[in-house]
Amino acid sequence: MKQSEQPERMNILLVEDNEHDRTAFHRAFREVEYLCAITDCTRAPQAVAMIEADPSAFDVVVVDHHLPCQYGLDLCKELLAAEVPLPLVILTGSGSEQVAIEALKAGVNDYIIKDPDRSYLQMLPIVLAEVVAAFKGRIAHMASEKSLRESEERLSSIIEGLTVPTFVIDADHITTHWNLACEKITGIPAREVIGTSQQWRAFYPSERPVMADLIMDRAMEEEVASHYSGKYRRSDLLEGSFEAEDFFPHLGEGGKWLFFTAVPLKGGNGEVVGAIETLQDVTERRKAEIALKESEHRHRELSITDALTGLYNSRHFFTRAHEEVERCNRYGSPLSLILLDVDNFKRYNDTYGHLEGDHVLSGLAEVILREIRGADSAYRYGGEEFIVLFPETEPAEALIVAERLRQAFEETIFTPLPGEKARSSVSIGGGDYRPEEGLTAFVKRVDEAMYRAKNCGKNQVVFV
Repeated sequence: MKQSEQPERMNILLVEDNEHDRTAFHRAFREVEYLCAITDCTRAPQAVAMIEADPSAFDVVVVDHHLPCQYGLDLCKELLAAEVPLPLVILTGSGSEQVAIEALKAGVNDYIIKDPDRSYLQMLPIVLAEVVAAFKGRIAHMASEKSLRESEERLSSIIEGLTVPTFVIDADHITTHWNLACEKITGIPAREVIGTSQQWRAFYPSERPVMADLIMDRAMEEEVASHYSGKYRRSDLLEGSFEAEDFFPHLGEGGKWLFFTAVPLKGGNGEVVGAIETLQDVTERRKAEIALKESEHRHRELSITDALTGLYNSRHFFTRAHEEVERCNRYGSPLSLILLDVDNFKRYNDTYGHLEGDHVLSGLAEVILREIRGADSAYRYGGEEFIVLFPETEPAEALIVAERLRQAFEETIFTPLPGEKARSSVSIGGGDYRPEEGLTAFVKRVDEAMYRAKNCGKNQVVFV
């Protein structure tokens, strides 16, 4: 965050019972250059009492979801029901995205996922500063709207005093107000805009209506969509108002993401006499969201992937297999499965060492991925056992693939020692799912088929 963009001092109430997480939270703010004061409490009742005693003592409340005796989400709902005049941010563990979604639906201002590598700590100051700024801006915006309806003189006073970038146009689309914050965020001085209908110059390279222009013309939603397709929504603040979020490449160096809201201004008889538009720079939040999504994607991939072979792991197998079995039971579609086990793997390990044994497992994984279709999925089931799911596949088709896999692996050459070549083989069991059989029974039946292949001499395929 640039020096000029640093927020005012933030007073944070942190509701967190984990001492290590509290320490990390404090450290995250010590490493940034702007001022903040953090008040700690470990229990929900304690937090409620502190807020009731003096809500103005805090700018934001940060609540961990896993609190003793009461979930953080329930505490947030309690504070929202009490109309506490503070923004709320909930902290949830990785994998608890549903809690975060429920929190947002309930009215919580934002959420932060505590990912395992603790990269979220770098985003804490940015996210909380934006939440506080957005909350204060929203309050200021609503206050300004009330004042706007009272008198033009009052409007001018409030607009110029707002820290939220704001401009106003009249019924002829002439800019009447362009406050200092708007000058700062757009780089366009008020003297170049006020008295003209060129408010578009701040945002676009050529003339086109801004959101306030569309509001002034009482644009139908189809017309708003033609300019901001997929980026806008009707605002809950006032009937006939819209809000949107878009990227403006011509703002500043490298462009800016702005969240903007346009609201109609009405005269004493209810007629629309103008429109007011407020802006909020959400570039840092957007960058943080992208970084978080990338981190979550990496974490999800690691959590479902076997590190040695690059195949999916057994936990992900059961997740996918349950889905496929449910589909079979519902629609009667075919599903086949094969289970592969490396023959004499212990002897290979004892002869050449575990590192060379790992090369055999990796080699088998490569053969599997090369031979199966894109719709099929392969997993390391455990040790030297691998499993392949064949959705929408009859057993005769799966048998062909299994034989091809067996032969391809048998022909694979390994060099465990300099100048020495070695081969290995697999025994494969397979079968198709039977209606209402259940996943456990299905896998057990295929496993028994694999052992029959072992007992019949190995390096062969047995389907049941």
